[in-house]
Amino acid sequence: MTPISVEASARKPAEGPYNVSMPRSLVLLTFAISTSFLIAQNFDPRMPGSVPQTNGPVVENLTMHYIDIVTGTGALAAPGKQYTVHYTGWLRDGTKFDSSIGREPLQFVQGRRLLIAGWEVGFEGMHAGGKRRLFVPYQLAYGETGRGSIPPKAELIFDVELIAVNDAPDALPAADILLSFGDCQQKVLALAKAVPEDKYSWRPAKGVRSFGEVFAHIALGNQLLTKIAVSNLSGADLEKAIDEQMKAEKQTMTKARVLEMLNESFAAVRKALENERPATLVRDTTFFGTPTTRRGIYISMNVHIGEHLGQAIAYARMNGIVPPWSAGN
Repeated sequence: MTPISVEASARKPAEGPYNVSMPRSLVLLTFAISTSFLIAQNFDPRMPGSVPQTNGPVVENLTMHYIDIVTGTGALAAPGKQYTVHYTGWLRDGTKFDSSIGREPLQFVQGRRLLIAGWEVGFEGMHAGGKRRLFVPYQLAYGETGRGSIPPKAELIFDVELIAVNDAPDALPAADILLSFGDCQQKVLALAKAVPEDKYSWRPAKGVRSFGEVFAHIALGNQLLTKIAVSNLSGADLEKAIDEQMKAEKQTMTKARVLEMLNESFAAVRKALENERPATLVRDTTFFGTPTTRRGIYISMNVHIGEHLGQAIAYARMNGIVPPWSAGN
């Protein structure tokens, strides 16, 4: 796509509201004011009786503007679809900060929040083959602080060409975490089943976790770390949960009960990960006082499982038990 410059657009009269004799800047201002007035007039702030009523003027906060340059005739840019796009981006002063021209076009799935918010809404109503100029306010771009070459509070202008609209590939936002989690799950369960029940009470030394306690620790740790990730636990609630976990680990359990706990815990973690969205995975939280994100907690969980899987493998080797996935090697 050859980017359409501001100068070229200004020289060639456009159809619609710009094809008039008054100066273009005045037309734009008049159109914006009248549109904002109509939006405010059509917006109804009233809520059902169960919601407390409020008074005051309706204030319009954010507005996304765009100009359709070419109307496409292909597939509609429907929500949740994968868009293939060429683009060029400028700052308001005309500085070009990025372009896909001469490179592979960008592909993204609408609604997964992998790009700035302005792009999530900027293609609404477009069809494949269409071209549009987006005027993205800083609140829907890189915000108060900016990013890289984008200064703080920068409005971004993009010329975009919607090349194709396709069904989105099946990919979960937490697919990267689930990859290593699934491998750990498979190996922990396989080893827990391979260890004879009479070995579940074996421990390498006094004061060190036994086989059964290691597996129980993994199961209880999965439940605790998932709760930390998805809940806003207070310090007192966290201390209580840790105390309950430590007591539960010391209980005498049968092999069948430990396997049941492992299966339940892995299922709970998998369900939580499959329900996560890109926005929730980057949500700020704390992990034992350290600032992180939900993704950070899930990654720590995988590390925790891997650490104690290694411990169980060492126990197995000390007792002449070959991990099932290593048999024959």
